[in-house]
Amino acid sequence: MDAIFDAYASSLQFYSRLNRSFLDALFVPFINAREEFRKIREEVKKEEYPVNYNDYLKYQQQYYNKYEKVIMSAIRDKFDINFREVGFTRALSEFIDSYSTIARMTGFGQIYQYTSNFTSFANNEFIEPIRDTASRTPSHKIYSENKYSLFHYDVPGKETEVEKRKKERTITNYDHPTDISTPILVIYAFINRHYILDLLPDSSIVRNLQRQGLDIFATDWGTPSAYDKKLTIGHYVNNYLTDAIAHITKHTGSDKVSLFGYCWGGNLALMLAALHPQKIKNIVTLATPGDFSSDNNLLSIWTRSINPDSIVDTFGNVPGSFINSAFLLRSPVDYLHKYPHFFFERTEPLDLESIIEFFATETWLYDSPPVIGEIYRQFVRDCYQNNLFIKNQMSIHEDNAPGIRIDLRKIKAPFLNVIASKDDLVAPTSSKALNDVIGSSDKSVLEFNSGHVGACIGSRAHKELWPKVGEWLKARALP
Repeated sequence: MDAIFDAYASSLQFYSRLNRSFLDALFVPFINAREEFRKIREEVKKEEYPVNYNDYLKYQQQYYNKYEKVIMSAIRDKFDINFREVGFTRALSEFIDSYSTIARMTGFGQIYQYTSNFTSFANNEFIEPIRDTASRTPSHKIYSENKYSLFHYDVPGKETEVEKRKKERTITNYDHPTDISTPILVIYAFINRHYILDLLPDSSIVRNLQRQGLDIFATDWGTPSAYDKKLTIGHYVNNYLTDAIAHITKHTGSDKVSLFGYCWGGNLALMLAALHPQKIKNIVTLATPGDFSSDNNLLSIWTRSINPDSIVDTFGNVPGSFINSAFLLRSPVDYLHKYPHFFFERTEPLDLESIIEFFATETWLYDSPPVIGEIYRQFVRDCYQNNLFIKNQMSIHEDNAPGIRIDLRKIKAPFLNVIASKDDLVAPTSSKALNDVIGSSDKSVLEFNSGHVGACIGSRAHKELWPKVGEWLKARALP
C-alpha cells in the first residue's frame, strides 16, 4: 500500500511540475519578449504597405517569421531552464522509480518481458529485412549470431568479377577484391537502428565512402528480447566484434580492419581498439562522448539523476518507448512545431525527395529498439554517473569472468575524431577530451558545423565532410 501511495504522490509531483513548465514556457514570450515584439511592430510601420497580392503575402511571411523566431526561442529557452531545475530532475527520477515499482508489483514488467520476446522475433524475422533493404545500399549478411549480424555492402561493379574468379578458383580465402586494402567496420550504438549512416541513396555515408573506393562492413544489433537482458558490453566487444574482425579479415584477405563508430558505437570501437590493438588499422569516431561529465544537455542531466536499477530490474531491457519519451520531452516545442513548419511555412515548394527524406529521418529518430538491460545499466553507472571511461577506470565483464579494464592509452592506431559543433546530444568538449587520453601519436579532430544527425544526412556534410574523412582513411589504409 505504501508503494502505491508513493507512486501516486510522485506522479502528482512530476505532472504538476511538467504542467507548470508548459504553462511557463507558453506564456513567457508575451512577458519577456515584449520589447522585441515592439521593435518588430515599429519595423512594420516603416515599411510601405504592399498593394500587389503576391507582395502582400511575402510581406506577411517576412514579419510572421520574425515573430515566430522570437516566440520559439523564448519558449525553447524557458523549457530548457525549467527542465534543468534540481526539483524537476528529482521529480522525474522519483516518478521513474515509483512507476517501475508499480510495474513490478502488478506484473506489468514481467508481461512486458514476455511481449518483448514476440516483438523481437517479429522485428528480426519480418520487419527489419524489409526496412534494411528498401532504399538502402545493397548488402549481404556474412555472419550472424543470436540477434547480431555482420553485413557487407556490395561493391558496385565487382559482382561479375567475383563470380568469375570463384569459378576459376583463383582465390580461396576471400571473395571481394577492392581498390583500398583495409576494410572498414561500422559500429553502431545500441540506442538507435543501424541504418542512419545509409538512410537514403543521396544521404548515405556508406555510399559516399564506397564512391571513394572504400570497402564497408557494418554491425546490426537487431532487436533484443528478454532472453538477451543479461548480455554485457564485454560480450559484445570480446565476442561479437572480435568475431566480426575475424570474418572480415577472412573475407577480404586483409590482416587489419579500420573502425568507424557512431555515438555509443564510437565508445565500443575504442574499447575494441584498446583491448585488441593488433587487429586495428585506423579508428574514426563520429559524435562520440568521451568526458561524460562535460555533457550538459538535458538527456545527460536526466540520465545522471536516475536509478537505472529500477528500470532494468523491472523490465529486463529498457523499452524503446522510454527512450523515445525522453527524446520528445527534452524539446517538446520543436517536436510540436516541426511538422507545421515543414509543410506549411516553407518559402519554396515541397518536392517528393524532401518529403521522403523528412519522413525517413523521423522514422529513424523514433525507431528505437529496447536497450539491453545490463548494457544500459553499465553505461549509465560507469559513464554518465561516474565518468569512468575517460578516466581509464571502466571495466567490462564477460559472463562470469573478471572485468577487463579499458585503458585508452593503449590505443596506438591513427585516430580521427569527427565532431558536430552544434551537437545537442554529445557536447563537442566531451568528444574532444578523447584526443587528450588516447595513446595514438597520429590523432586529429575534424569539426563540422552541424548537429548530431545533420552530420550523417546533411547535403553539405556529404559535399564537404565525408570526402575529407575518406581521404584521411585512404591515406592510412595501405600497409
